[in-house]
Amino acid sequence: MAKMNEQGQVELLEQIKRLLVLGLNHQGVQGRRIADVLGVDPAIVSRILSPKKGKK
Repeated sequence: MAKMNEQGQVELLEQIKRLLVLGLNHQGVQGRRIADVLGVDPAIVSRILSPKKGKK
């Protein structure tokens, strides 16, 4: 496998974080608790969990 550049690694880690947040939410963990553990503002978790509008 080719080495990923630093930006690619950061993007991959962001995607993994989003998947973990979605998984925790699906298990019933509240967004505020997820935000507390990650050390981020609850609005960030809320944005991850909110449904995205489709592009026109």
